[in-house]
Amino acid sequence: MSTIGGELGQLQSLKGNFDRQTQAVQELTASIRGELNNTWWKGPAADRFREAWAGEFEPALRKLQAALQEAGVEVARRREALIQAGS
Repeated sequence: MSTIGGELGQLQSLKGNFDRQTQAVQELTASIRGELNNTWWKGPAADRFREAWAGEFEPALRKLQAALQEAGVEVARRREALIQAGS
């Protein structure tokens, strides 16, 4: 038989951390995108970098942001289930 449980305060803290890191990744992505869009840079290297940013880097950051957000939602859901089980 397995044990199910968790410290509610720690779970709340963990969810808060996921929320903060989600916001940090969002801000990082927006900052880099804005700087890149406002930087005068021409040539093949600039084109390659912008293509890599648009095709690889920014989508990877958005995927990370979504994963962090989903993890926070799951932690909150599990915390709520523990609260309900204890009632």
